[in-house]
Amino acid sequence: MKKILLLIVAGVILTACGEKVEPKKNYTTISGKIDNFKSRTMTLIGYNYEKKVRFDRKTGTFSDTLTDIKSGNYILKVGKRPVPLYITPESKTDFVVDAKKRTEAPVFKGTNGKINTYLSERTKKFGLILGNANKLFSLNEGEFLSKIDEYKSTLEDMVNAPEIPEDFKKKELRNIHHEFTRNLNNYQGYHRLLYGDDEFVVSDNFPNSIIDAVSYNEGEDYVFSRQYRILIEEKLKDLASKRKIKDGDFDLTHLETIHTEVTDTLIKNDLIYKLAESSITYTENLNEYYKKFMAYSTNKEHEKTITDSYQKLKLTARGEPSPKFENYENYKGGKTSLDDLIGKGKYLYIDVWATWCGFCKKEIPILKRFEQQYHGKNIEFVSINVDSENLKKKWKQTIEDKEMTGIQLFAGDKPTDLKFTQDYLIKGLPRFIIIDPDGNIVSANAPRPSDGDKLEEIFDALDI
Repeated sequence: MKKILLLIVAGVILTACGEKVEPKKNYTTISGKIDNFKSRTMTLIGYNYEKKVRFDRKTGTFSDTLTDIKSGNYILKVGKRPVPLYITPESKTDFVVDAKKRTEAPVFKGTNGKINTYLSERTKKFGLILGNANKLFSLNEGEFLSKIDEYKSTLEDMVNAPEIPEDFKKKELRNIHHEFTRNLNNYQGYHRLLYGDDEFVVSDNFPNSIIDAVSYNEGEDYVFSRQYRILIEEKLKDLASKRKIKDGDFDLTHLETIHTEVTDTLIKNDLIYKLAESSITYTENLNEYYKKFMAYSTNKEHEKTITDSYQKLKLTARGEPSPKFENYENYKGGKTSLDDLIGKGKYLYIDVWATWCGFCKKEIPILKRFEQQYHGKNIEFVSINVDSENLKKKWKQTIEDKEMTGIQLFAGDKPTDLKFTQDYLIKGLPRFIIIDPDGNIVSANAPRPSDGDKLEEIFDALDI
């Protein structure tokens, strides 16, 4: 038996002529030298991929081995400088770059050196031809179309160079087209925003037929092209907005729209999962949303993650006891816990916010008006700040500058690290919560002050 096994092994590693077959490598190496960089790590990001890469500050170099890497476009975030890379299995990527001098292009060597040089040059062309997004979308229609056509033609000429491999070239030409289409798709909306003209409409000559021709089911493009992924996400979101009935649940409509429009299994699974990760915490119809997600998904790992979120969210349904917070610093002095606020015959309207959150700050003036309107009634307004500890001074300064009222509390940690926010599965800020006088949940995802009538209707129904 042992002899038979040895013969089998020998047959695997020897060819017919007796030469040894090298085992197939299942790894890729990236390395390089970086000037003017002081951090210990960088981040490599790709399609559903993220990895920390260590940097040796003494030598100014790095080297890492990537296992089970898939061919595709990646970004190595070197501090604030993104370095685009095309990485393939069994390849070697080596380059020199200056983290601060962005006008100096990286110098590439290795397997995909020509492609990576192209990607670096491609990045420059956006600024040279289009300027920046605000400048581009501020142009009148004719100038806008001329600019993006020039940009598209320039990139096509660059990638059609003979040194660029054909397989990459074919995919990149489609990527360029997707970026062109995305710019077309965004023009009307962004032009309206920049000029404050909600009535602006593109002319009859605008190439809307290119936008209408977009397919939601190009699986290879979805993996290769970030532009394509964003483009179909934007179009599906717009379509869901049009399909949502008055006072309907947008999150549920969005999920249904992806299901009806996307037939490619990879794309559908990826889109509904990424949507559900956040929007399951906002939907007004939790049970129906979960049932439909499970019916639409064919990815068991995704289903397990969303099921875990669903089970947690059921604990914050209306009527359930609210998760507790303890000993948060009170702006007026001392420590405050949720138990200190309940049992006094008053509802609590809780605002979870942070000083870095622009949307949070926009709510503050409207929140103050609600506090004045309901002053002396059976409700307390509580603001819980979720900045990290080192931003405590900024928290206090913001309260003073904006003359914030109500009960101001400082949790002293990020939402991802706080039990209270974890229990409420808070994925975005600001988040508003209503708790009844006995500490039970009225709404785990209450309307914002800027929702106006919706919030007043809830307060009226509670006899506040």
